[in-house]
Amino acid sequence: MKSKIHEHQKNNAISVSKKLIYVSLLLVSFVSFSQTRFVTREIPAGQSIELKDKKMFINNEQIPSYEIKKYLKDNDFKAYSLYNKAKNKSVFGGLLLGLGSVLIVSDAVKAIVTEGSNYPTAMTYIGAGMAGTSIFVLKGKNKKMQEAIESYNNGLKTTSELENNFEANVNIVANQNGVGLRLSF
Repeated sequence: MKSKIHEHQKNNAISVSKKLIYVSLLLVSFVSFSQTRFVTREIPAGQSIELKDKKMFINNEQIPSYEIKKYLKDNDFKAYSLYNKAKNKSVFGGLLLGLGSVLIVSDAVKAIVTEGSNYPTAMTYIGAGMAGTSIFVLKGKNKKMQEAIESYNNGLKTTSELENNFEANVNIVANQNGVGLRLSF
């Protein structure tokens, strides 16, 4: 048995498929050009890092955290490890806060939807404990970040003091033993 598809239905299907292809190509082009390309700039060595409102600046120019991480990794390992600890505390504290909030809200929704259920169950108390713990974890993050920046900046001061106080003299000396060079520093 032969199917009886009318000509206007074929044209309609072709028209819809063409529109779908155009819209999907347009969407793909928007998505592909909206991606940011991470071109790391060269940060001059020996510049101090300032921490203002939880943002980092070098020479009054805001530097993204991924560039600061790379810069610290290349220049000061102690500051880099403190910086990583601060970032890990941020991730762990955020995870605790998110999971705790989800547990509290899901228990409340379950109590609203289900008839005759008890509201504050163990899930609510566990969620409150996780959210409360996250406050202390996130509070320590700011302290670790400040320690990392101070460690890096203090390292700059000590190396610059050594460079500025270093004096070396080379003199030609002649005495009864002969002629020679005297190096003093």
